[in-house]
Amino acid sequence: MLILNGFSSATLALITPPFLPKGGKALSQSGPDGLASITLPLPISAERGFAPALALHYSSGGGNGPFGVGWSCATMSIARRTSHGVPQYNDSDEFLGPDGEVLVQTLSTGDAPNPVTCFAYGDVSFPQSYTVTRYQPRTESSFYRLEYWVGNSNGDDFWLLHDSNGILHLLGKTAAARLSDPQAASHTAQWLVEESVTPAGEHIYYSYLAENGDNVDLNGNEAGRDRSAMRYLSKVQYGNATPAADLYLWTSATPAVQWLFTLVFDYGERGVDPQVPPAFTAQNSWLARQDPFSLYNYGFEIRLHRLCRQVLMFHHFPDELGEADTLVSRLLLEYDENPILTQLCAARTLAYEGDGYRRAPVNNMMPPPPPPPMMGGNSSRPKSKWAIVEESKQIQALRYYSAQGYSVINKYLRGDDYPETQAKETLLSRDYLSTNEPSDEEFKNAMSVYINDIAEGLSSLPETDHRVVYRGLKLDKPALSDVLKEYTTIGN
Repeated sequence: MLILNGFSSATLALITPPFLPKGGKALSQSGPDGLASITLPLPISAERGFAPALALHYSSGGGNGPFGVGWSCATMSIARRTSHGVPQYNDSDEFLGPDGEVLVQTLSTGDAPNPVTCFAYGDVSFPQSYTVTRYQPRTESSFYRLEYWVGNSNGDDFWLLHDSNGILHLLGKTAAARLSDPQAASHTAQWLVEESVTPAGEHIYYSYLAENGDNVDLNGNEAGRDRSAMRYLSKVQYGNATPAADLYLWTSATPAVQWLFTLVFDYGERGVDPQVPPAFTAQNSWLARQDPFSLYNYGFEIRLHRLCRQVLMFHHFPDELGEADTLVSRLLLEYDENPILTQLCAARTLAYEGDGYRRAPVNNMMPPPPPPPMMGGNSSRPKSKWAIVEESKQIQALRYYSAQGYSVINKYLRGDDYPETQAKETLLSRDYLSTNEPSDEEFKNAMSVYINDIAEGLSSLPETDHRVVYRGLKLDKPALSDVLKEYTTIGN
């Protein structure tokens, strides 16, 4: 057996190297339904293999929502079926599972009666008994087990999903994770995932916010509405420091757990200036969108007044990082807002480093906003602990040609020599060079053509999973545009 640095080859095979989501996605080709789609990754940090599987999804046939028309960030949920009419909120209703398949009640047998009465789950005892009914998809494909729990004392209902990989998901345990009729709390239309736990005791906890009247003009057609039904995904916490076999929500509605990672969905409670990193704690009340709308398919009004303005990734390692809440990455969402219909027009990913500059490594534009001005040679290091260096597409080309993820710009500003090996390999493989030993003039001319082609969409950047890390940049160097002039005549 091979031993490397004290680790066996079998152990090394179990280690998954870290990676970051890639941008630059394109609309997929229309399938048989004629719909175009695209997916944008959220800035989610990896954690021992159990992190939330969330992303922004676009469908040209999608409706309006908290991310503008066509966009959604769906969490696992179970809902009453509405395609045959408004639910009656009795035994005649049908349920739709997390994959959209109709659920049917599992047959009752002598060995496995259905439903059953439960007073406990494992070692956890409940203050009331529950009637538990087992369901399964009408067309089996995922092979999970679903249980619908209804309290025999207070009537509270929730779902348990036992996945085939051993993970247990809890949906709608508290009222905060249920879409219900404000005038009849027992009329629950949708149950949202609230907690998940693996057999190893790793947890993910989902928090939701209820719609209210903050920053909403309550006059005119907004007067007299009960807008409290809607639920917005607010936080996703994961990476519990201490493993726990049982669901936290069995015993507490708000588990007091030391979480190492928190994904925050911000609806205007924090600033969106890319130069100013937002705080972990909300500083303001959320903003109202210009195009509020309502849904009535469940028989009551579900009013939406909010737009998700950004998604923030925080780490909580106070001993290692020197602060309780450390912002490491951020997805800024920009909208074309108007009173008729709001559309998402740009998504910018920014990453942060505690000791210097850090820029947005990915821009996903529909189309892109105008680029910010370059920082000139007279620029001085900002007083703020955090800062962002904006890059044009030409600078991105110079940055990405290195397979190691280091940029010409970064090394130049540090005063280091920058490698040309990877650049020559890229130019040779794409027929911009015809010799392994080009002259300096041939190399610069080839780089100029290559970068121009990238800017015009005629060529692409090399594939790499790496991302540049900017630390301690010396901004007393000449302007970044001067570096560009070594390889291209494109102005900046």
